[in-house]
Amino acid sequence: MSRFTWTAPTPLDDEDKQLAAAIGQPVTVAHLLRSRGITTAADAQHFLQPQLTDLHDPLALHDMAKAVARIQQAITANEKITVYGDYDADGITSTAIMYETLENLGADVHFYIPNRFTDGYGPNMAVYKYLVETGTQLIITVDNGVTGKDEVAYCNAHDVAVIITDHHELPPELPAAAAIVHARIPGSQYPFGDLSGAGIAFKVASALMDTVPVDLLDLAAIGTIADVMPLVDENRVIATYGLHQLQKTDRLGLQALYQAAQIQTDSIDEETVGFALAPRLNALGRVDDGTVGVTLLTTFDPDEAESLAKQVDETNTTRKTWVQEIANTALQQAAAADNTARRTLIITGEGWHEGVLGIVANRVAETTGKPTIVLSREKPTDEYKGSGRTAGAYNLFAALNPKRDVCTAFGGHAAAVGLTVAADKVPVLAQALEDGAEAQHFQPGAKPAKAADLALTVDDLTLSTYTALAVLAPFGTANPRPVIAVQPDVIQGVQTMGQTNDHLRCQLRGTKETVSTVGFNLAALGPQLGDANAVTLYGTLQQNTWNGRTTAQFQLLDAAAELPVLNDWRSTSLQRSQFSLDAAYVFFQKAYAKRLSGFLQNQPRIMFDDPQISQYTKLVLVDTPASLAQLQTLGQHVSPEQVWVIFYASQTRLADALPGKPVFGKVFNLFKAQPSVAPAQLPALAAQAGIDVAALRFIIQVFLDLGFLAMVDGKITFQPTAQARQLADAPHYQARAQHVHFTRALQTASWEKVRALLSQQFNQR
Repeated sequence: MSRFTWTAPTPLDDEDKQLAAAIGQPVTVAHLLRSRGITTAADAQHFLQPQLTDLHDPLALHDMAKAVARIQQAITANEKITVYGDYDADGITSTAIMYETLENLGADVHFYIPNRFTDGYGPNMAVYKYLVETGTQLIITVDNGVTGKDEVAYCNAHDVAVIITDHHELPPELPAAAAIVHARIPGSQYPFGDLSGAGIAFKVASALMDTVPVDLLDLAAIGTIADVMPLVDENRVIATYGLHQLQKTDRLGLQALYQAAQIQTDSIDEETVGFALAPRLNALGRVDDGTVGVTLLTTFDPDEAESLAKQVDETNTTRKTWVQEIANTALQQAAAADNTARRTLIITGEGWHEGVLGIVANRVAETTGKPTIVLSREKPTDEYKGSGRTAGAYNLFAALNPKRDVCTAFGGHAAAVGLTVAADKVPVLAQALEDGAEAQHFQPGAKPAKAADLALTVDDLTLSTYTALAVLAPFGTANPRPVIAVQPDVIQGVQTMGQTNDHLRCQLRGTKETVSTVGFNLAALGPQLGDANAVTLYGTLQQNTWNGRTTAQFQLLDAAAELPVLNDWRSTSLQRSQFSLDAAYVFFQKAYAKRLSGFLQNQPRIMFDDPQISQYTKLVLVDTPASLAQLQTLGQHVSPEQVWVIFYASQTRLADALPGKPVFGKVFNLFKAQPSVAPAQLPALAAQAGIDVAALRFIIQVFLDLGFLAMVDGKITFQPTAQARQLADAPHYQARAQHVHFTRALQTASWEKVRALLSQQFNQR
């Protein structure tokens, strides 16, 4: 089954062609630009060729002039300045940008990264008091601070100024800070409101230096991409130029981190940041101390850079190990009987590292399709701490906010929450989650909707197409990598890979091209790929370099199969492995159902015309139907999702089913020599003819149809005056011949023909 509900891409049209001609790009690029709301040639060129001059005036940001003036005053007076950051990748890079800028301007500057476990996120009164007591005269927050009303009031009371630079949601009442630099202050006229914390810090640096500090774009790009900000407008400029800067960075810490993480500098792109650099920086705050990250990014000591890069990489490895171990246990809990009946989940444990619980909650939610909270208790306390992640359209914050009073700490938004709760209050939250599912009409496993951007053939999946589409990069939020729908002619070599066989790989074959395909964590889709004619693949076009050779690669996101998925298992000899599926085994002939019953374990064994067959969605067609009518009867009763087709028939029995003309002639002569035969004499007569009694009865029925024999006084009597006729004139012969021909056709015809026949029958309902 597919993971998403897909909307087909809109076809290319004349307006796409007109825009393509105007900008000198392929029509596919023009189509994608228009789907992103870019409809004129001028806007398209502006998007495709971002310039540093596209960056907005930093002084247009709220309170920027005040912030610059106060910082310059502090530098002139040699005041002690502390940059107060955050422990995630955006916070670390924001801190590094601000710290490095102020240091270059000659400031007495220090930085403080809160500890996730002792300080928590954002302003912390104890830390602010510590900074005041140790002589800080100006605190500059980056990537946080806008909620610190009480902390700022304390600083004001002690003659310590606070400048807030932040991008998070604004509280009802803003702190009384010396300046608040934020892109979305009510009444602000700044033209772009989606800068990251690092983006805001970069704008402050630009204002302080009265120029665009190109050497800081690498850090700004990491923060922007890591915080999943929309890659449009200023962020597109920052990401584009920042990625170029990352490829040639002279930062010793980044160079050392590239080496530790085995990153090739010439291939660094937004995915390198999102999947290699950002996770390593984020791991510091989750597992260790974000301070290490700032030092790594700003050091001029090669030995320190190498040592810290190794520490960062090892911390990330530790983080991944903890996530895997805890996730395994959490998924086992999720599968327990009491949880399978629930629409939401609360998973609990002891001694689990708090910093990775959000990742684990997300993995459980993705796997189960259920909103999940993962909590851990540290002995000997009686409190659980943890994180929650949503699934589908479920609003976690709305479900839990009415019960926030039972929590020691609670915060978050629709998709994620963090909380601390006493052990005896966990059942209250569990009930609140279930009540939320009822109120929101949430059902687990509901497929999120996704839309494909382009419909291409396998022959289109080339390096030249990849290069053409790459003009839209860097990709990210608001400018996603194009999702391609493709229907391959042939899918071959489907197999799992990876240490735990979680991943999938195969080859897509078109008329001219064969394209390598990978699907990470998509091994479950493998069975759907057996029938290329009945599946649409959705994915993105990538390039892959291996052993010095670069090729196009299709990265699978999903597979949407026409129902049912049909699998060709036809065989003239049966294997016990064919009887190990978790499916209902369907028979057309009772004789085969009886003879093969020993092959089955506990799987259902059912005849094709049994009304109970409608309850099964996975079917194995064991033997061949005697006629098309039997297939039609089956199709009228079932709506299967997956069907395995064996269509077994004994070749010996098949050959005997329609005796040849010499056998008919031999039986004719036996009756001619013995004109009247009682039914009791048939076994002896069959022995004379060298056939079994069943074959003899069939031949007798054919001769009765043709008038060669007649039943007289209970005996089978030869009719010497009967006129000569063809065997094919006999209805019983016609029926048997059609049966044999139909059976052989089902066994030997091309799979395309058999698949088409079966699809027609299963789509009757």
